[in-house]
Amino acid sequence: MEQRSRGLLSPAMLVALIALVAALAGSAVALPGKSSVKSNDIAKHAVKGRNIARGAIKDRAIKPLAVRPPKIDLFQTDGLAGPVSTASATPAELGGPSVTVNVPRTGLVAVYARVTGQVNGGGDNAVGQVHLNAPNLLAGSPRIMEFTKGAPQIRYTVPGPGDVGGVANPTRGGFLVFSPINPGKYTFSLQYSQAGAGAATFHNAGIWAGVMQ
Repeated sequence: MEQRSRGLLSPAMLVALIALVAALAGSAVALPGKSSVKSNDIAKHAVKGRNIARGAIKDRAIKPLAVRPPKIDLFQTDGLAGPVSTASATPAELGGPSVTVNVPRTGLVAVYARVTGQVNGGGDNAVGQVHLNAPNLLAGSPRIMEFTKGAPQIRYTVPGPGDVGGVANPTRGGFLVFSPINPGKYTFSLQYSQAGAGAATFHNAGIWAGVMQ
């Protein structure tokens, strides 16, 4: 009788074994699913970069759009149907068009414009002019297009020194590129003037400006 009782578990031992099994079972269900870890399974800041083996995270484990590129301005555009007229010898703001872009550090700005213009009256040397206005970037409002007397003409911006009159052929047109010293917002707008008496009329004006990095 004494020998048989030695093989039985005491009540205290039985309770201890039940508690151990429950603890092990509880840890087993803490991570449900196969090869998955939820955000609440890991303490905050518990996993460091050195704890992740190379190649452990696959591309398919990263949700789409989880990593986003920095937001920058691409191309902003504005137009003015018109017509608008001026006889001013100095650049006049006749309603734009105008665009604003946010330029990051080391960014470049590319600007392109297209305008239809016509000169009315004045002498043979009368010309209508389009200017690019950009406060805090350009000194004054430099001329970027010029229209002579005659039928309405379409002009496009063109890069290069001395090409302040623009071009009539769209395949020869191009962007004017600027390099701001300081990052920030820059506004570009078109202004208009008339030289040599008479008046100039403009319509279908458009401007495009974008950031390059």
